[in-house]
Amino acid sequence: MKTIMVCIKQRFDHQPSCAARGSLALATKLEEEIAARDLPLRIHRFPCLGMCEVGPNMKVVGGDLFHEVCGADLESVIQSALEDK
Repeated sequence: MKTIMVCIKQRFDHQPSCAARGSLALATKLEEEIAARDLPLRIHRFPCLGMCEVGPNMKVVGGDLFHEVCGADLESVIQSALEDK
């Protein structure tokens, strides 16, 4: 089963962070979509992927890395995880 890592880093000093740009809501939406479609994927809410300036960030473990993810990008993330061998 493939894993999609979603960065949920929250910085409190007004510096960019994935959580400040909506990654928590995106992770929840992704989890709901995966459950609704009964897909063989899991979500791991990861503390930091180290690229806050270009977040929200998601990483298909062993595959693609996505930056500046928004709701419209979630299908691409899912498809990448499903197609990745």
